[in-house]
Amino acid sequence: MTAHLNPLPGRVSVRLPERERLASLIRVEEGRSTELRLTADGLRRQVAGIQKSRDAGENGPSAALTPLREGMGLVAAEGPGLVVTLDDSSQRVSPSGNLNDLVIHSQDVQAVANGLWAAGAEALAVNGQRVVPTSAILCVGNTLLINGTVHSPPFRFTAIGAGLHDAFMGDALVARFAEDADRFKLGFKVEDRDHVTVPAYTGTSKVRFARSG
Repeated sequence: MTAHLNPLPGRVSVRLPERERLASLIRVEEGRSTELRLTADGLRRQVAGIQKSRDAGENGPSAALTPLREGMGLVAAEGPGLVVTLDDSSQRVSPSGNLNDLVIHSQDVQAVANGLWAAGAEALAVNGQRVVPTSAILCVGNTLLINGTVHSPPFRFTAIGAGLHDAFMGDALVARFAEDADRFKLGFKVEDRDHVTVPAYTGTSKVRFARSG
């Protein structure tokens, strides 16, 4: 997972120290995301109102759109699943002598997310943010921008799917992270759940239209 943030002209000075500049970038992106989410929420309410007025029972126009909305993550999902939690180590001294080994990094988050998808997860959320194909997950140190919202450890993954545990733990990258978690006392908790809920995606989507020639 590659972090790529572009400063907005006139908003963030490139002369600021790196730590301060990254913090400023996070604030800018979070503000823009909040504005976009408010606009998107308003549009969704308008669409919902139009659909409600036009639908004629369960066989109406919205019924045909339901599978598409589910596939795009636009409706909440629930069922049996797995909850995985990652957190920084409680130790102050690293066995390797490198304090960076005591914190959760972007590659750890990526390994867990990819491991859950590979295990057969039908829906996934990180810290309550639904992950869909258009989701933006940007990394700044061990801080994540998920769908434009800022998150710090612990990172809680909620995945829906039956029998995910063995396939997830058998993933090569997940197994390697489990070894590191044991060595450096990182937080790594995997819980089977009979019922979990993954919320609907509430971010913005970029829609492209196809035209016939």
